[in-house]
Amino acid sequence: LGDVYKRQLLLLVMIMFTSFSFSQRNPNQTFLTSFVYEAKEGMADKFESAAAKKTKMYNSDEGNIIWTYRISTGQNQGNYVRFLIGQSSEDYGQDKSKELDYWQKNVSPYANVVSGAQNWALRGGLSIGEDSPAAKYLERSTVVMRPGKESNVYKFLYRQGVIMDKAYEGSALRRVFTLVSGGNTQTIAVFRAFNEFPHWSDQTNQSWEEMYNEEFGWNQLEIDSDAFNNSIIEWSTNTILMERVDKMMPN
Repeated sequence: LGDVYKRQLLLLVMIMFTSFSFSQRNPNQTFLTSFVYEAKEGMADKFESAAAKKTKMYNSDEGNIIWTYRISTGQNQGNYVRFLIGQSSEDYGQDKSKELDYWQKNVSPYANVVSGAQNWALRGGLSIGEDSPAAKYLERSTVVMRPGKESNVYKFLYRQGVIMDKAYEGSALRRVFTLVSGGNTQTIAVFRAFNEFPHWSDQTNQSWEEMYNEEFGWNQLEIDSDAFNNSIIEWSTNTILMERVDKMMPN
């Protein structure tokens, strides 16, 4: 079999497996899929143009929208992250063979795959702020939770969100996802979206610690922070900053 045919067959098998696995999940769950690419040497412009054309052809309609960001700082700096957003379990059952074939023939010659598809499930109870158009910047922090310690992580993130929402008077935007497939499923990702720097500031006369302890009890920030830190794998923390690539966004 030729290399191109093998790659197409592998992609189709991956899609079929993903469709089956997601059909077994909560039909009301919201998912996100991420892919990471590196433009081949000297081909960044060609990759951006080719991916932009493909995005406008296939990824501008509800259920198959892709946003593209470039990593500004952190691991894989300079690489591109493409997010297939707002997915339901039914969306993963779509026939995407033509779209995948187009990508293989017209876009993949200009880029290397850094990370294949990673599928994430939204933790809606930890969300802060209303949905909005793609922000100029995304900050993503990931950690790997220790088995059996997840509740400590969720508790701290929930309480952080309460204080974040108060400090920013409802203007902050945060989304939290857990990894479903494509890596260690103990991984949790926290996204913060913003359009201008600085993206974090205290808009009250109180410090973060004062606000937290006033809301949840004396010395509670230290207690919750310690519980969180003891519930994650020490080496697993990773934060990257990404900037939207406007030419690669959908219509």
